[in-house]
Amino acid sequence: MSQETLQEDSFIQHPRIVEGSLEARTYQEVIAAEALDQNTIVVLPTGLGKTAVGILVAAQRLEERPNSKILMLAPTKPLAEQHKKEFSRCLEIDTDVFEVLTGETGPEKREDIWKEVGAFFGTPQTVENDIINGRLDLSDFSLVIFDEVHRATGDYPYSFIADKYVDSSDDPRILGLTASPGGDREKIERVADNLYVDNFETRTEDDADVEPYVEEKETNWVKVQLDRNFERVKKQLEKAERKRLSKLKGLGLLDSTSRVQKSDLLKLRGEIGSKLGEQDDPKLYQGMSHVAACMKIEHALELLETQGVKPLYQFFEKMEKDPGSKAAKSLLDDENFRNAMSVTEWMVNNGKEHPKLEELEKLLNEKIEDDKNAIVFTQYRDTVDLIHEKMDEKADLEPVKFKGQKENFTQKRQIEILDEFRDGDYNILVSTSVGEEGLDIPSVDYVFFYEPIPSEIRTIQRRGRTGRQESGEIYVLMAEDTRDEGHYWSAKHKEESMKEVVEDLKGEGSNGVEVESSKESKEGQKTLDGFSGGEELVIIADDRENKVMKELSRKDVKVRSQRLEVGDFLVSDRAAVERKKAEDFVSSIIDNRLFPQLRSLAGQFERPVLLLEGEDLHGHRDIHPNAVRGALSSAVLDFDIPVLWSSGLEETSELLISLARREQEDQDRSVDLRGERSPKTEKELQEYLVAGLPKVSNTLAERLLERFGSVKEVFSASETDLKDVEGIGEEKASRIVDILGREYE
Repeated sequence: MSQETLQEDSFIQHPRIVEGSLEARTYQEVIAAEALDQNTIVVLPTGLGKTAVGILVAAQRLEERPNSKILMLAPTKPLAEQHKKEFSRCLEIDTDVFEVLTGETGPEKREDIWKEVGAFFGTPQTVENDIINGRLDLSDFSLVIFDEVHRATGDYPYSFIADKYVDSSDDPRILGLTASPGGDREKIERVADNLYVDNFETRTEDDADVEPYVEEKETNWVKVQLDRNFERVKKQLEKAERKRLSKLKGLGLLDSTSRVQKSDLLKLRGEIGSKLGEQDDPKLYQGMSHVAACMKIEHALELLETQGVKPLYQFFEKMEKDPGSKAAKSLLDDENFRNAMSVTEWMVNNGKEHPKLEELEKLLNEKIEDDKNAIVFTQYRDTVDLIHEKMDEKADLEPVKFKGQKENFTQKRQIEILDEFRDGDYNILVSTSVGEEGLDIPSVDYVFFYEPIPSEIRTIQRRGRTGRQESGEIYVLMAEDTRDEGHYWSAKHKEESMKEVVEDLKGEGSNGVEVESSKESKEGQKTLDGFSGGEELVIIADDRENKVMKELSRKDVKVRSQRLEVGDFLVSDRAAVERKKAEDFVSSIIDNRLFPQLRSLAGQFERPVLLLEGEDLHGHRDIHPNAVRGALSSAVLDFDIPVLWSSGLEETSELLISLARREQEDQDRSVDLRGERSPKTEKELQEYLVAGLPKVSNTLAERLLERFGSVKEVFSASETDLKDVEGIGEEKASRIVDILGREYE
């Protein structure tokens, strides 16, 4: 991409970019030029035009491959909508197709839209599902952009999408965008490996070519002191926790009761669970219960110190209403814990609030005037309600709540709220973490942290909501001598580490990260050894089994998802598999779900299978090993259901493929797709009718129709004529003739 092509005066000049739509910035052009040559992750501070880099790369890829498509992935629909708006404003494409595709668009409609030529913007879960279900083919996409690319770890769909893209395209190009990759170099390298990236392009606010575009941000730390009532509650909770820590030490499960943090408890819980898999020791069950109680106390302490008495009171109310576990019941019987509950209730009844709430109210009243606005971030949904209620009482403040979809804030409603906030209908956005990442709110004057957070990525994202086009101010509220201070120092150290890693990557250039990014390096992960090819295997999966579907798709198995009333996977018309992770298997025994499920499975399928996933059935919940053994015995002896074992997702997918191959290839049985969707064409309807014959797969239905020419002729064929068709043996031909001629009763 040459300078002559891109830049003239202050705007980008390019045949695929709308004239006067994109400001010319040298650092963006240099980054885009590198990204055109190799798969690249761009690390660029918030507000400095990561999306513009994506537009520059997209423009040139479309110029080189005019009939190709562009895909940009974003974690949320509001963010995808934002990207569509910016791309459609700046990018010239032949068809003028700019489409946002999320789960709100029906699957069949999405399948038709994907066939168009243009620029597409989607959420990763929707794109992943469409790839798995065969609705989306990435082979004709010349560029896939992964926004907030630091998410490309673990089970997040980005890695799967990159795998399928590189596997299907002759000339793939991948671009990753992020403002905050994190401070863990190993994790960054893993992201690069997952996305087949060889090159990093990084800039910081101190770089000479970036500095002219950086707006000033002033950070203010506002410290408050908790009063003696808070201290009373805190001391009572800490006493209740020390009792349990002492018991853990007495059981030999804990070396010291001092400086035990939430992370230590999580680690201890894992260790006890592993031991339970090896030995049936009552002390371990006691220990697990004490750890669970300590975890609840830690949560209560965090609510008290960082959020306030009302969120803590609500937590206590929920626990009293539905204790659930033995750990919760033991706390409700604990004198110190009850004392903490009583003081908390007294504080709520007497209008006592966290001093941060009062300080926030004071600052907002002082700062929000004329056309000024602010975002207030907080960790907890209940605290959003609390802050909104408090600020809504003030005449000059117009707050609006902004939460995630679990709180019934649909993506449509989220977009409406952002538009209303941008238009000035509200001057305060009170948001959970859903508002931290990638929102297009360029004119925010103030950002308030109701609490410091230990994540450097989220801290940077919160700060990035201001100082984008004009200078901005940031206020961080912090209760002294509490978890707030620990979270502040944690994020600070992580951010410093991140800056060092980014500087290292920038200095090392394209050779800075050693990754296996070639298509061949992951080839062995995509197919099973010894897979014979031949006819395509088909497995029907319950639409809630996303992780397994992803593994099956990686191995080139045709997956069809639908909601299954019985079983989780169908590998043939007679064989269904119920998959249970170890924890769910134990839970299903306790809540009496298991045996009705087994009864339905055995009643509806000739070949039912129970597949247990996980190496340890005894480290979950408080259940005696004999109950687990009894349930397994009942599955085999009472319901005649064989039990298979799997160590994890990889082995689960291999077992399912083995079962499907046995049924579909060796036994030539079909998978019943008849309930999946209605046939659309006459050809599909004909195949549908013939595939309803006993032991006739979709492939056999096609062969029969090709041989006899019509459904009527197939149904009229003699046993001898049927045997002439490949795949129809004597037994199958006899069964078909028998069922077609049998009188209906």
